[in-house]
Amino acid sequence: MTTRAPESPAPATPEPSRPRRARRVRRAVAAFLAVVLLLCAAVGGIGWYFAGLAAQVDHAAEYPLTIVDTAPGTVTLARGPETERSGTWALAWEGGRAMLGPVVGGDARHVVRRVTSVPKGRLVKGAKATMDHWLYDGNPKTALGLDFRDVTYASQVGPMPAWLLPGASPKSTWVIAVHGRNADKAETFRSMKAVHATGLPLLSIAYRNDVGAPPSADRKNHLGGTEWNDLASAVAYARSQGATGVVLYGWSMGGAMALTVLRKDPSFVRGVVLDSPVMDWSATLDKQGDARHLPRFITSVAKRVLEYRIGIDLRDFDQRRFAPRLRTPTLMFTTAEDATVANRPAFAFAAAAPPGMVTHVAAQGDHTEAWNTDPAGYERALTSFLTRAGRP
Repeated sequence: MTTRAPESPAPATPEPSRPRRARRVRRAVAAFLAVVLLLCAAVGGIGWYFAGLAAQVDHAAEYPLTIVDTAPGTVTLARGPETERSGTWALAWEGGRAMLGPVVGGDARHVVRRVTSVPKGRLVKGAKATMDHWLYDGNPKTALGLDFRDVTYASQVGPMPAWLLPGASPKSTWVIAVHGRNADKAETFRSMKAVHATGLPLLSIAYRNDVGAPPSADRKNHLGGTEWNDLASAVAYARSQGATGVVLYGWSMGGAMALTVLRKDPSFVRGVVLDSPVMDWSATLDKQGDARHLPRFITSVAKRVLEYRIGIDLRDFDQRRFAPRLRTPTLMFTTAEDATVANRPAFAFAAAAPPGMVTHVAAQGDHTEAWNTDPAGYERALTSFLTRAGRP
């Protein structure tokens, strides 16, 4: 018979009280919500910033290159896609400009290009510069020797400046040239000699927020969503001056504006010329987001923010939807290396248009550089098109 008393069971570990559990749950939920809010703020902030870039009006000049060396008739630059590309280009710097010829030398790090003329300023080693595909600056007379008049046309936001190059007769088809986003009338210089040779008057217009032009109320770029009204006003001006029809000629966003005007009222439009046109802003913003390594969901947020900030619906900027109804002859230039605008919507637009309505010229070069890489071929296509479109 044992005299040992049975051992008492070990006391159970007490469970946390309900209030303690509730506090832990609340802290975990609060921490989770804080992380979510931080992520949302970060995504929203990036989206707001990217949307702001799209709507920003910026006319500041940039000079990303440095002139490595100069010699009589040549200039040496760091080798890169821009500096080694064949074609017709200018080298611009603050207060100066040189016309460049072909590559004539260089090594793995540098490229030497011929300088055909220095119409403004002086080439100086060490100066900051940029490759300028617009080629010219100034006005049509100083740049190209073409007579012109400074005119103004009435617009929703006030008197708008333009250059008028008279043709054989004001009572004919006028070409109305409209530049791209954050550009200016100088972008249209490259077409002027070819247009002038056809005898058609050319009106190169400014629009809201351009340098020297009236600003919009919010001083923001609306991707053509409001700017197209200024082009429509220019058409009305041409009509008041005796024009019997117009050819709308747009570069980049100017192309989107031209197509919007055409959709609103095609009755007075005899033809459309598009150079690297924005056929779908949504696809182009995706392309720009990809170039900045943004995840697509952030770009999607940015697009919604952009719509909110400037009061647009990006679906209205997809020109492909209207291609099957196109009844106006259209000449379209695209470039294979376009790093700015998405090309696929332009290809789809041409494919969806009625047969023979779109003449598509696929060129080399970057954004709006079809002329620079093949001036003669570009001008042949343009002259042939304008000759047909300008017939009474």
